[in-house]
Amino acid sequence: MASVINGTNIVLYEYDSNAIYYFNGGTAQGTFDSIVCKELSRSQVAGTSVDFNKTGAGTIASFITDALDPGVTTIPAGTWTFSAYYSILTAFAGAQVQYQLYKYNGSVATLLFTSAATTLTALVKTLYSTAMTVTQTTISATDRLLIKVIYAGTTTNQITLYTQSTNEAQVTTTIPLGTPMGASTSCSFEASTEQVEVTSQTSAWFREFKNDITSWTVNCDGFIALSGYSYLALMQKQLDRASIDVRFSIDNDNADASDTYGYSIVSGTANITSISLSAPVEGASTYSLALQGTGAYAITGTQVISGGSSVTVSSMNSYSYTAAGGETTVTFVAAIGSTCISVTRGGVEVRTIATSGVPTDENVSFNSATGVITFATARPLESDEFIRAIFA
Repeated sequence: MASVINGTNIVLYEYDSNAIYYFNGGTAQGTFDSIVCKELSRSQVAGTSVDFNKTGAGTIASFITDALDPGVTTIPAGTWTFSAYYSILTAFAGAQVQYQLYKYNGSVATLLFTSAATTLTALVKTLYSTAMTVTQTTISATDRLLIKVIYAGTTTNQITLYTQSTNEAQVTTTIPLGTPMGASTSCSFEASTEQVEVTSQTSAWFREFKNDITSWTVNCDGFIALSGYSYLALMQKQLDRASIDVRFSIDNDNADASDTYGYSIVSGTANITSISLSAPVEGASTYSLALQGTGAYAITGTQVISGGSSVTVSSMNSYSYTAAGGETTVTFVAAIGSTCISVTRGGVEVRTIATSGVPTDENVSFNSATGVITFATARPLESDEFIRAIFA
């Protein structure tokens, strides 16, 4: 049964016309069309360094995006730039690496493009950049991207690829995407249309008006930063006069809790007009944000009709769980492949939602591949403790 969200239903996105994906070598994704893959994600896993060694020509490592990522139907034409750290065991000519981009439709991986070959020369860990030219390509919204890192040299020797920790391995793409950067515990959306009076002698003693310019605003309280962003980052965006993307999700099941109506989403581009930070002595810090919409807003998702339907991959879903007591994990099968943007324990917002590692204190970690939220061992769930999680 759907439950009232009571806030936590607005998400801000940083729009990036060239989305960056990171090679998270320590996160296993499974086997896809006989290809063993690690994670290719828009969120970097810092963690400890995970290295891959390869002696002789062949695949060094493969990486695949999470389910429903990137969720687009077109890869725009342009240049993808790969950046990663490598070393070679001994000095020799012919040590080269290149990258292959595939689309994976759930059963078959299809090669789309191959990058240029980059020659490696350093015995110590060194950053190398490689370009790949892509043409505009149509894919399915459910296709995942798979990248193979290839030892393309002709001489047998050992190549090492470094990922995670200080060894940031990434690819800058031509794909335009919005990355979740924040959510709020309560919010409001308001749209208003100015009226122009057109009263005339034929108005039969009543004033008449026609619609003119429409404007819209968003206000949210209890704002929390996500995906490595901070309040300072938001303040910098305001100083830079930078716009952000907003998606406001409404649970239509709030009407009767029948779990049949689905979600509606209001989305658009907005400017940050004000940020308020409050930090009382021995009290909880509070934050609020005011946004002014620029341009038209869009409405997607379901209407309030019996039966409902699923919303686009950018929708948000709320799931809840009441603890029996003593649990340190909660599984939301329906959230597999999603991004966890908010978790509350007994109505209190969790500050940090990691994607790997062991959580401590009040923090949690979420494994997108399994849908499991893990709580700190020292802080297991209490009997009848209510958990709510929001996923995008």
